[in-house]
Amino acid sequence: MYRLLHISLPLLFLAVCFVMIALNGIFGSLHPETMDRQRLVRVMQMRDFRRFSPDLVERFTRRAEQEFGRHSPDKPTFELSPLEKRVHAYFLQNRSSEPSSMENNLMLMARVLYFQWMDEYHSAATARDKKRLMDEVIADMRYWQEIYFDYLRFLEQPEPTLAELIQDFERMIDEFKKGASPEEVTKIDSFTRDMKLALTQRTLTDLLPPLRWGQ
Repeated sequence: MYRLLHISLPLLFLAVCFVMIALNGIFGSLHPETMDRQRLVRVMQMRDFRRFSPDLVERFTRRAEQEFGRHSPDKPTFELSPLEKRVHAYFLQNRSSEPSSMENNLMLMARVLYFQWMDEYHSAATARDKKRLMDEVIADMRYWQEIYFDYLRFLEQPEPTLAELIQDFERMIDEFKKGASPEEVTKIDSFTRDMKLALTQRTLTDLLPPLRWGQ
């Protein structure tokens, strides 16, 4: 027994050391600018961004946008084992009323992006600048929607209806208003109104056949 204990204790110590080294990249000091894609995803899954400073949340948002956003060199892909796919599908179908850490983190980063868009939009000097920015915002929103649909198709789950998408959007805007000042709430309502109008116009443009002159 003593011999077995004598052998196993160093192995246990080594195992703990290896785990600590592996987790150091997730629970140690965080530098989003130098993180690779895999580590960035792990941190987003396992850390609570609500405990981070606003500056660190903004840095993670900027890094995630660089890695996964519309202008990133590599579009996000989904690689899961059959068992992991079943787990993801199960939690998607049986969503808890309490959001996961990943969902909370994504909501915080979405809020950062939204407020950046909103402030830039309201400070735009001309109507042309506002339209240019809104076109970029709509393109980003449609990009992330397609990524979400790719994820659902990967899990062999149905895509949400238009009504469900609208409900999710309204719920997200309500979350953005929490903790906002009265002036910010007014700006949120105004920006959201213009965003909905632009989305409607873009959707109608996509649905209508192109005009052919001379017919």
